Amino acid sequence: MENEKENKELKKIKTALQSISKDQVLEGIKLSRANANQETFKLMLETLRKTDEPEVEAAIIQFLYDLKDISSVEPLIDAIKDESMSYYHSFLIATFWQSALDGSDHLELFVQKAIEGEYMSTLEALTVIENFDSSFPADLLMECEADLVEAAEREEEEQKKNLLISMAEVIRNLPQEGE
Repeated sequence: MENEKENKELKKIKTALQSISKDQVLEGIKLSRANANQETFKLMLETLRKTDEPEVEAAIIQFLYDLKDISSVEPLIDAIKDESMSYYHSFLIATFWQSALDGSDHLELFVQKAIEGEYMSTLEALTVIENFDSSFPADLLMECEADLVEAAEREEEEQKKNLLISMAEVIRNLPQEGE
């Protein structure tokens, strides 16, 4: 009986998130807070990619910032890798520090997005990396630091250049495995 109720709720969420009605989509986001699973979470990210409704965008981003479920890490990483989601990369990256999700297994991706992305993505990636509570292989840290220093030398925008330099310094000071 419990499973049947859960399935009904999940079906309701899926239908709502796929609706063209702003109110239904917002209701689906609200229902997701209590009954979501990985499948509905991926659907919500897809809804974010497709929407041009500011209220829906804001509700989904707030939902992301409230995440506590570690099973959301991989779909978030996939969304950050997805170039069709590039408009939202800074928000998706910020989710890691806003929600205190551990993204330390993806240090290289955060560095890559900081280098390739616009200023806000760089700032959010820096904040995520500053909050890492892990140790890393020395060669990975050296490689990431070298990439950032090289990117900073090429960067023409002064503010982003300074962020890349700061990020290189933060990475230089991250704990190395075996220390």
